[in-house]
Amino acid sequence: MENEKINYKKMRRNITILFALLSISFAFGQGKYGKYISSKKLALIYKTVKDGDKDDYYQQFYWLVKAEQLKTYPHLKDIKPVVLYEFVKKVNPQNPSKTLDKRGKELRETAELSLNQYFKNKKFENNSVLMYNLETYVDPSKGQYYTKVDPEKIKELVPKELFAFNSQNRNTGEDKTYYLWVNKEKDDLNIVDIIPEEKENKAFYARLKQYLPSYKFSKYVPSVKKGNKTDKTDIDYYYIMPFEQNTDNIEYKTKDFKTFELSQYRKAGDEWKGVEKTKK
Repeated sequence: MENEKINYKKMRRNITILFALLSISFAFGQGKYGKYISSKKLALIYKTVKDGDKDDYYQQFYWLVKAEQLKTYPHLKDIKPVVLYEFVKKVNPQNPSKTLDKRGKELRETAELSLNQYFKNKKFENNSVLMYNLETYVDPSKGQYYTKVDPEKIKELVPKELFAFNSQNRNTGEDKTYYLWVNKEKDDLNIVDIIPEEKENKAFYARLKQYLPSYKFSKYVPSVKKGNKTDKTDIDYYYIMPFEQNTDNIEYKTKDFKTFELSQYRKAGDEWKGVEKTKK
């Protein structure tokens, strides 16, 4: 009996450790330096990094620094670091050195010398010179990392599940909003579309045209709410209502941000009306 108790405790301890390891893996992905969750700790090992690993090393440092920057804003303090980290990774994917031309490689080498001086002197505070050299290293051609995220315009649409990130293309000045969805069922984070993709949602657009033929989607961030928690058939849905512009408006729902269903609509000045169920 005593042995059974010991085995049970050991099993429970192992399960706890397993979930802890899984959460770390989920938070910082795979890859050689994915286990480091602090840019400062990562900087301290710069002398041990082999030439063949430098791409991964400085890329991870960049992702961590950018995520830590976002975390310093008071209105983002409750957003889990994993969400900010994954967003930075998806917006700024890795740019391997093998794709660089001769000039790009030279710029990367110069940037590395400057970064190593910061690491050697343990000057880990964020500053414009450090960021310039870091961005030069990960994207020396300035052809990929042109997205600047505006921290003040990051919104939590559904607590701990759906976030809106406003960004600007530094090359063109164009504004764009990204939506990051935390899929709790699969322990996954994805940048998703809020506006239904027309080719994949022909039935949705047919319904929309039926009720509001001239409807145009707003470019502003919509409001989003979860389905009824007490209704098992509704709990997994996200209900999306485009920004109100004193015109016709709609509400639609989705479970996976891939397929959407129109749920209700309103013509300007009228009451909201539910959409009839599709006849089978």
